[in-house]
Amino acid sequence: MLVAACFIIWTILSMSTAINADSKKTDTGYDFIPAKSNDPKGIAKGIFPGRVVWAHDPKATKWKGNWKSNADQYWLDENTDQQRVDAMLAAALTGLTGKSNEESAWEAIFKYYNINKRGLEDRGYKEGEAIALKINLNNCDVPNKTINYSDASPQLVLAMVRQLVSKAHVTPKDIIIYDVRRFIPSYLLLKVWNEFKDVRFVQVDVPQEAQAKNPAYGGYHGLEAAQWVEGVSYSNGKYDKARFIAKQIYDAAYIINMALLKAHSYPYNTMEDGDEGQTGISMCGKNHFGSIEGTWELHGAINTNQDAVKNAYSPMVDLAASPNLGAKTILFVLDGLYSGRKWRTYPVHFPNPPFNNAAEPYENSSWPASVFASMDGVALDCVGLDIYHSQIKNNIDSAGHSRILLRNNADDYLMEMALAGNPPSGTKYMQNGKPVSSLGVYEHWDSDTTRRYSRNLNPSKGKGIELIYLPL
Repeated sequence: MLVAACFIIWTILSMSTAINADSKKTDTGYDFIPAKSNDPKGIAKGIFPGRVVWAHDPKATKWKGNWKSNADQYWLDENTDQQRVDAMLAAALTGLTGKSNEESAWEAIFKYYNINKRGLEDRGYKEGEAIALKINLNNCDVPNKTINYSDASPQLVLAMVRQLVSKAHVTPKDIIIYDVRRFIPSYLLLKVWNEFKDVRFVQVDVPQEAQAKNPAYGGYHGLEAAQWVEGVSYSNGKYDKARFIAKQIYDAAYIINMALLKAHSYPYNTMEDGDEGQTGISMCGKNHFGSIEGTWELHGAINTNQDAVKNAYSPMVDLAASPNLGAKTILFVLDGLYSGRKWRTYPVHFPNPPFNNAAEPYENSSWPASVFASMDGVALDCVGLDIYHSQIKNNIDSAGHSRILLRNNADDYLMEMALAGNPPSGTKYMQNGKPVSSLGVYEHWDSDTTRRYSRNLNPSKGKGIELIYLPL
């Protein structure tokens, strides 16, 4: 009888605990609604302030969508046209700077940064100054990735290295490609090293036996583990390991933020696995989660079920404003060749204009096939968000779910960045003892059909974004 009584009491307590736990759960919201159209906030950046260039070439991506195959991955050369990717990046760079050739474009980019950020008049790149390319390899958590989850496209990474070496005249040994939370996959190492043997890579750990060796040196020359140094401070006074960045990046003079056109959260695992994610999008703002040691410490601050309530503090502002990290950025790029709908995702089709991809069956060769560039990281992420949001409608799968969804508060960090001096959260963002001012311009376009921002509508008086679309 005593045992039975104990069992009954335990059962009642367990049920009570379960009920209380369920009552405390917050269901994730996926009903993001953009703010008012053509109502820019913040201060636009760039040679042409707020300009975003979008190059689109459907013939560049040819992967047949064999997502289950580990022998026909989207990143293989036969599935992505290197020459067309090179052309898209070149068009984006000249369009962004208004120059007639790529050499002049890079000269303008370096000089703009050095004048405005370093106080160096008429000064471009000089040999010995390291340029770090932050790419997104969030699904390379093993040294021998074979699955088709979306990461940085090797063709676009190579296109950027070609630009830097051949057009900007950067010494290959001054180029660092990195994601310090993940491994560099062999297909990317070889893609670059086969042409530029002295380009360096920085990853989460020392080289692993499963990784490719540098063909020119016969070893792991140019593949390094991150060396951690304190380099980032946070305006909320929190975090420990998240304060550390790789010394290789700390010592770099410039950064190119090469993010993905990608969402971070999706609630259904119809194809993918893993948890649903923490935040709305995984573009330039969140890309620096792969630049720090203690990434996990920041997850609560971006999770809409935890600290990321409406108008909350965002660590992405501090990452973007840090003089040792985001403030060294000379160029922002979004890789939209294949895209993705959450952090652990296969490439996704964009069924609505101007992409008009076939969504069914999934196994088809129609993809977003786009490259975006800007000198304003806030503006670029705003455009990426608008594009992603435009692909939710008319995109229902057999289970009745939209194939693409956006988590609530997806653009809160962008408003915080744009209004960093007086943000909605009320946070006093500080870096190096100085208040952080606007990091760029925030705006949503007028409609999914016309895709016009304030500078498109009024070139002489517009204060927000200018979107230039280049169909190739």
